[in-house]
Amino acid sequence: MDGSMHNTEITGSFTAAAWERIKPLMAEIEQLPLLERLSDGTLPPEVFRHYILQDAIYLKHYARCLAIVAAKAPDNAQVLRFLGSAQKAITVEQGLHAGFLSQFGISSADVTAAEPSPSCFAYTNFLLATAYHSSYAVALSAILPCFWIYMHVGEGIKGRPAIDGNVFQAWINTYGDPQFAAGAREVIALTDIAARAASETERAAMMDVFVRASQYEWMFWDSAWRQETWPV
Repeated sequence: MDGSMHNTEITGSFTAAAWERIKPLMAEIEQLPLLERLSDGTLPPEVFRHYILQDAIYLKHYARCLAIVAAKAPDNAQVLRFLGSAQKAITVEQGLHAGFLSQFGISSADVTAAEPSPSCFAYTNFLLATAYHSSYAVALSAILPCFWIYMHVGEGIKGRPAIDGNVFQAWINTYGDPQFAAGAREVIALTDIAARAASETERAAMMDVFVRASQYEWMFWDSAWRQETWPV
């Protein structure tokens, strides 16, 4: 991905330090074959089918994580913020995915029968365990990479010249949309507020889960490219 993707950085905060920490990982994400070929419209349909089915499984669990974060939030405004995010995650699954599922010949039976790949299973279980067992601040840091990295990638791809007839344009439009970016930036800001009130030990835990979730983001896309299945 080109340098235009680096306009999403935030400075002078916990999240600035967190983003700096994952810069080497982001360089790897930007070069993932799945994202490169989704951007130029050359991604093999069977790879995208695998990705969309896994993403449907992921979003179902991610919505529940957001609801748990909402339940732990310190005030009503943040409760409503994350309940709204949970609702949007389900809406994306039902809306964006529904179009792609029909476009790529995936039936509702295929969706029902789909099982999580090892990477998807590990990522969603990490998020759910962190959301259940950790503080609001730490849980918030675990869900942040999904918002932020998708915004970063989406804006980067959206900034490139559009490819006529790109069958993946709806995906690009969703994650490159200014409204999605605004929502992500709000979560970034809330994470910084939580970090300022956190103890040193808690901030260390926040950084740990932020990095781990970012690693899982790479693994999720890479596993979709490889059409990962359970080895035994």
